Amino acid sequence: MLVRFWIAISVAFIVSGCDIINPEEQIPAYIEINDIVINEDNSQVTDAWVYVNDYLVGSYDLPAHFPVLYSGNVTVTVRPGIRVNGIAVTRGFYSFYQEWEAEVNLKEGETTVISPVSQYKTGLDFAWTEDFETIALSFEPHDTATLNLTKTDTVSDATTPKVGVVGIGPDSLFSIQTIQQFDLPNSGDVYLELSFKSDIPFELAWRVENLETGVIRDNRLYQFLPSDEWQHIYIYLSNFISDYDNIINRFQFLFGAYNTEDEVKYIYLDNIKLIHD
Repeated sequence: MLVRFWIAISVAFIVSGCDIINPEEQIPAYIEINDIVINEDNSQVTDAWVYVNDYLVGSYDLPAHFPVLYSGNVTVTVRPGIRVNGIAVTRGFYSFYQEWEAEVNLKEGETTVISPVSQYKTGLDFAWTEDFETIALSFEPHDTATLNLTKTDTVSDATTPKVGVVGIGPDSLFSIQTIQQFDLPNSGDVYLELSFKSDIPFELAWRVENLETGVIRDNRLYQFLPSDEWQHIYIYLSNFISDYDNIINRFQFLFGAYNTEDEVKYIYLDNIKLIHD
C-alpha cells in the first residue's frame, strides 16, 4: 500500500509539473490599424505607439496588424509616431499630436479594427507658420545675388491651394532667409515641420545672433534629399538650441541650394511650422 501511495504521489507531481513547465498558451486578440488621421493640412505619421490599459504593447509600422494578450473591455491608447528628422531609426511618438483613446472589446482569436484620429494639442506656441496662402511671404533673399521663393497655384499634387516654388537655373544659387528672428526656448521640445518636393538636394541652416555681442553664427541643420513626391518632415531642434543662451540669442532660418545641372531644377515648399510647447 505504501509503495502504491508513493507511485500515485509521483504521478500526480509529474502531471502537475508538466502543467507548470508547459502551461496552456493564451490565445491572443488582434488589433488592426490602417492609418492615423491627423486633422491638419499635412502630416506624415509612420507608426502607431499602442498602449492597452496604460501598458505599452509596442510601436508598429502602419498599416499594422498585431497580437495582444488582452481580452474583454480594455482601454486602448494610440500615440501618432513619426520619423524624427526623417530618419527611419530615430522613430518616436510626436509629442505635439494628441493621443487617441477608446474603450475596446477585444476577443481572443479575433481582429478588432480601430481608426485613430488626432490633431495638435492645445496650448502649443506656433512661433512661425508659412502656408503661402497670404499676400506677404515670411522669406526674403539671403542677399541680392540669390533667387527668391515665389507662390504658385499650378502644382497639381499639392495638398493646399498654393505652395512656394523656386526654379534654379544651371550654375545658379538659391538662398532665402526668414524676415523674422525667433526667440526659442532651450527647454522642452522645439520642432520645425515642413512639406517639400525637390529635384535637387537643398539645405536648412540657421543664423544665430547674440544680442549682447552682435556676433552672428551660421550653422547647417539639415540636408533634404531629392524627392519627386511630397514629403512631410519633422526636424527636432531642441538639441541644437540647448547650445545657446535663449535669453540673449535670436534665431533666423535659411534655405539654400546650388544647381550644378545643365537644366532648371525646382524646389517646392509648403506647410512650414515652427512649434514649441
